Amino acid sequence: MDESLLGPPSARMPVADEDEELWNALSDGTHGHVAASPHAVGGYGPPPAGAATGAAAVSVSGAPSRFPAPLMRPGSHRVPPPRGYSRGHGSAFVHDEPAAETEAFLGHGGRTAQTAATPLPALRSNVHLPAISTLFQNIMESARSKLMGAGEPPSGAASQGGATAPTPVRSPGVPDELGRVANLDAFLINLYNYFYHKGFWCIAVVEVVSLFTGVFSLSLSSFLLGCVQWDELMACSKHEIYGCKRDLSQFVMCRPKEPGVWNLVVGFYFFMFLIYWLFRALQLLGTLRDAREMATFYIQRLNIDDRQIQTITWDEVVTRLLGLVGNAQVPRQLKQISSYRLQIDPTLLATPHDVARRIMRRENYLIAFMNHAIFQESKLLPSCLQMASTARVMFSRNIEANLNICLISQMFDGEQKLSMAALNDVQLLQKRFVVAGVLNLVLTPFILLFRVFHFLSQSAQEWNANRALYLGSRRWSSYALWKFREYNELPHAFEARLARSYPLAEKYLAMFPAGLTAVVASGVSFCASSLMAVLIAVSLLEESILLEMTLWNRQLLWYLTIATGVFAISRSFSTQSSPFLVNGDCEEAMRQLSAETHYFPKEWHGQSHSYDVRDALLSLYPFKAILFAEEVLSVLMAPYILCVSLPNCTRELVLFIRSHTLTIPNVGAVCRFAEFDFKRYTNDPKMESSFINFKQNHPTWVGAEEGEALVQRLHTLKEEEMEKSMRLGDSVVYGSQGLR
Repeated sequence: MDESLLGPPSARMPVADEDEELWNALSDGTHGHVAASPHAVGGYGPPPAGAATGAAAVSVSGAPSRFPAPLMRPGSHRVPPPRGYSRGHGSAFVHDEPAAETEAFLGHGGRTAQTAATPLPALRSNVHLPAISTLFQNIMESARSKLMGAGEPPSGAASQGGATAPTPVRSPGVPDELGRVANLDAFLINLYNYFYHKGFWCIAVVEVVSLFTGVFSLSLSSFLLGCVQWDELMACSKHEIYGCKRDLSQFVMCRPKEPGVWNLVVGFYFFMFLIYWLFRALQLLGTLRDAREMATFYIQRLNIDDRQIQTITWDEVVTRLLGLVGNAQVPRQLKQISSYRLQIDPTLLATPHDVARRIMRRENYLIAFMNHAIFQESKLLPSCLQMASTARVMFSRNIEANLNICLISQMFDGEQKLSMAALNDVQLLQKRFVVAGVLNLVLTPFILLFRVFHFLSQSAQEWNANRALYLGSRRWSSYALWKFREYNELPHAFEARLARSYPLAEKYLAMFPAGLTAVVASGVSFCASSLMAVLIAVSLLEESILLEMTLWNRQLLWYLTIATGVFAISRSFSTQSSPFLVNGDCEEAMRQLSAETHYFPKEWHGQSHSYDVRDALLSLYPFKAILFAEEVLSVLMAPYILCVSLPNCTRELVLFIRSHTLTIPNVGAVCRFAEFDFKRYTNDPKMESSFINFKQNHPTWVGAEEGEALVQRLHTLKEEEMEKSMRLGDSVVYGSQGLR
């Protein structure tokens, strides 16, 4: 068990406020970064009594000094504090370790006191990183632990305060019978994954079906690409004796007599993804173990069975969890009757925000990165490809996975603090990007093969389920998803917003007249449907006509198939839009849409009826086929972006991490935006929107005073608007009665 969970030190440390100081620190090789007590951010209450005050308490020299140690269990021993910590002004202190320790961490000699980062379970949802990033992280951590040798303590057995935590019998992501939690982050992520997938059997079925579809897609694609002799199959009609009336096995040869380059490519493709699939299968054992233990925790400790988990809200789950911590803020009627308690300091897990900040620790950084101007600059793409929008490439899932592997997964140490390499070593980050770019270049053909086949298979399944809408249906782009995503917003809340936004987006677009494409598509669909009706009617009279009668050396069945496909495609692009409505209707529709997307730029205000705003929305809401083309473009551009573009932006990335990171003792490094620091980020629309959204998902949570005042102002404005609308409605009613 991590002893830091039993109590926080009563100290924090501020970051340098000016960019110049950060740049100077970066160039000089120092690595001081932000840290704060849980009591100092987001309305967590006053600082603990006894905190040092006075300017004389400030120390920036890095000399050894004493500071309050965290609470420990009976029998543990206090040890001198680590070097580089000192009492600070108020409840603050500055962290500035000697340069020798930095060199030791970077491998220039000696040993560092920091532990390696423990691989955490990933948030398994459709809007998050693919499992391959977690897989590579686990492989790297396993290799690193072997290279460290037996003399190094494992990352999960870090000691603090002189007491080494015993190795837990259970998974580090599940509390034991005594309420001890080995890894609080892993526990909360597993707790949420169980809630997200609605129980053990849902998790098991999802994972097993995912493995089955994966191996089926791999086997089928490898069979079609490497075994089927397509040249002979396409020319079967030219056979003098049998023609195409032969067994399919005659056109299958998985072991060619003279293997060529294509056979080697297909073989490498098969074995590469087979190894990946085997690793996923091994991960399934740990996933099912964690899910089974988490099911026991839900049923026995939270009193939530398999039926309740289907409909219970996450806020209710968090409330019951806080009751197990013994938090006094939990209502008495919701406190647990049993004596079971989690051995966690209540100040570390006191509010829903404490839970969300740990679950979304890495995702919050990704949200901040994707909303930063550095990823939206045109210089990231070569001049010959400036016609391809940077947003279409940089915000794809492929680049997201590479960022997670190269940057996000390497940012934290064993205590979830920023590693010194993430703060100092720009060259190391550049090397990671270059290595990832080379690997992407080597794997590009295989990734494209798998993506294309998977897209076609998924398209066929969805087209059969909804033939009228699939190819013409729109979805929010990856760029739009990152723009819409709020800090500390968990996947289930985000997906619920997206689900509500789709009909509202279609409603807004339907207010504009049908374009030329829709008019042409309606004509094509009429012709195709007429041809289909004729062929189907003929087949009802004589079924052999479609199979035996030919037209231009093609069977009539072939023409029926083509007509059906043309009809489905044209039908999906044709719309039945209403006549053009007035300006007020478009504005109201856009406001309803923005209430779900949380995206309403100022230049759109009052202009929702214009085609400029409509086209801007369509750029965020393209067809699925266009989204697939963007993903393919991202795969092709990934080597250049990773080898050239991102290494040139590494200093900006490191500066961004340093200036927007808050390190909370016994919590670790968190993104400042996700802490709702209104004093530092005044009038930040993204952070304000995130605060309001988090408040809506957790109504009883009380945040920072500035945020609560903002919510109160919005509530007052909403009441005033409702009152005005009611008065306007009454005046219209009374006026109509007077006219009578």
